[in-house]
Amino acid sequence: MQIRAVLFIVGVLLTCIGVFMLVPLAVSIGYGDGAFEGLATSLVCIIGLGLLLAWLDRPRGSLKLTPREGLAAVGICWIVASFAGGLPYVFTGWMSVTDAVFEAASGFTTTGATILSDIEALPPSVLLWRSFTHWLGGMGIIVLSLIVLPVLGVGGMQLYRAEAPGPRPDKMTPRMQDTSLILWKMYCLMTVVLVILLHLAGMDWFDAVNHSFSTVATGGFSTKNASIAAFPSPAIQWILIVFMFLAGVNFALHYRLLAGDWGTYRRNFEFVAYAIMLAVGACLIVGVLVLNDIFPLKTWAELEQVVRAVLFQVVSICTTTGFITENYIGWPALSLGIILLFTCIGGCTGSTAGGVKVLRVVVLVRLIYKEIFRLLHPHSVYGLKIDGQPVLPEILSGIVGFFLLYLLVLLFGTLLVAAQGIDLTTAFTANLTCISNVGPGLGKVGPVDNFGWLPDFSKWILSLVMLLGRLEFYAIVVLFVPEFWKR
Repeated sequence: MQIRAVLFIVGVLLTCIGVFMLVPLAVSIGYGDGAFEGLATSLVCIIGLGLLLAWLDRPRGSLKLTPREGLAAVGICWIVASFAGGLPYVFTGWMSVTDAVFEAASGFTTTGATILSDIEALPPSVLLWRSFTHWLGGMGIIVLSLIVLPVLGVGGMQLYRAEAPGPRPDKMTPRMQDTSLILWKMYCLMTVVLVILLHLAGMDWFDAVNHSFSTVATGGFSTKNASIAAFPSPAIQWILIVFMFLAGVNFALHYRLLAGDWGTYRRNFEFVAYAIMLAVGACLIVGVLVLNDIFPLKTWAELEQVVRAVLFQVVSICTTTGFITENYIGWPALSLGIILLFTCIGGCTGSTAGGVKVLRVVVLVRLIYKEIFRLLHPHSVYGLKIDGQPVLPEILSGIVGFFLLYLLVLLFGTLLVAAQGIDLTTAFTANLTCISNVGPGLGKVGPVDNFGWLPDFSKWILSLVMLLGRLEFYAIVVLFVPEFWKR
């Protein structure tokens, strides 16, 4: 284990975060919102520490990372980023250290859970930093650093494999740096297009930028206490539905489409399953709400309203964005069950969404069917294939192992939070929404509530759960295994 190599990468990452903090700093100057001193202090501390680490631990030549070092670098970087990203909240006087780390972890992991009860009271520059942490964490601050690290002589594929969400990171070009640039170009293009569309639909530029950062990153932080319910415009909500859906799709498919492969979505089994799942879930909830007279259905306008309300929440939850237009706590139990199911499943592999991922769910369902089929036909041969490619045994074992870790972390997290006197519904859904990086849960952490009232110990537990879910466990779990640090 080359500890100095890992610390060098941490230093580069901190420097990048500090440089990005120049954006809210400029906004603070423009608005004169009083947060300049706190932001400037944070920037100096972060860049100073980053440069110091990078200088002291700089490699003497070309540095090649092993998979072990890649895991360590990713896990430590995300933990350090959560603390560094919380400094502006502390130095501007808006939060305690515990709340600041929770808010920053929620931002970088694109969870969107917040401790704030009055979001609109924050200065514009601090609001922008909240949304900006989403945008940086969405594609992955490690993937961003892959553009820089190859120039410094550090190999990047181990970092990409450790950070990229899903069981099969898609390396689109031979050079990792080129792959990162392609991903970030797609990411920036979607963001710019969404900013323009939201502004044309009625948002001011500041709100359009903030909500675009949160949407493309499938994060969920809003500049309004009422989230997207503060923007009742159907045009704004339909635009967000489309872009949340796209952000939940493997970005490699978007790239192939722009490269001229018009059938890429249709041929991708995961995308087809993702689209069908959302459509079926939305139809079921619409039917339940109409039958229970939750929404009237006498005119075409009322039909559009209920379809938009349901589709927005279904897409928002499944893509783990977490924006809110309706307080669905009052919906019938079947609707809440479907929403919880989407909270667990999440979006596609290679997207900015969290959750178990559609591909893993499809493979697990097929694996169950395979075992049933084998019992009925003991001498048959039944192989698992996705998109015409066989699913290798090591991938199968990885998916099963991931799902078991998911359940174990969810179980122990729920027990730890419930042990502090929190009701079981709140404790369970708080952990579920954090491990899947969604944001709103049920009970006392529902769509119109926040996490600020929780005990500090619960906030630290949930911050760790968010990081575990975002990095899909292994990059954090291995840090606590003694054998991992042995030579």
